[in-house]
Amino acid sequence: MELPEMDAMASAIGVSVPVLRFLLCFVVTIPISFLHRFVPGGPTVLHFYAAATGAILSYLSFGFSSNLHFVVPMLLGYVSMALCRNYCGIITFFLAFGYLIGCHVYYMSGDAWKEGGIDAKVL
Repeated sequence: MELPEMDAMASAIGVSVPVLRFLLCFVVTIPISFLHRFVPGGPTVLHFYAAATGAILSYLSFGFSSNLHFVVPMLLGYVSMALCRNYCGIITFFLAFGYLIGCHVYYMSGDAWKEGGIDAKVL
């Protein structure tokens, strides 16, 4: 999603192109979430709509690798629900944030942010 106009738009508002892509996708979530109530079908169709639009917006904002990073916390949540339903919230909280902190340390996301970049692990 690298259009020639994005450079001009990004410089006009004083941000980098990756940050502009994130902001545009963030704004697009409003109409997408509004359309969620009009999706016909049962819960399975609604879950697919939410997963598909989330994956597409994540891809447009951060690239393919961000979707892979979202899989780990989701799997941790589902495994904790399957193994220990009573404590799945607290287990998922600590494991997912542990993974997030590990990604921050490994990728040094703060350095990328200072250089004008943005990635999914910053959020």
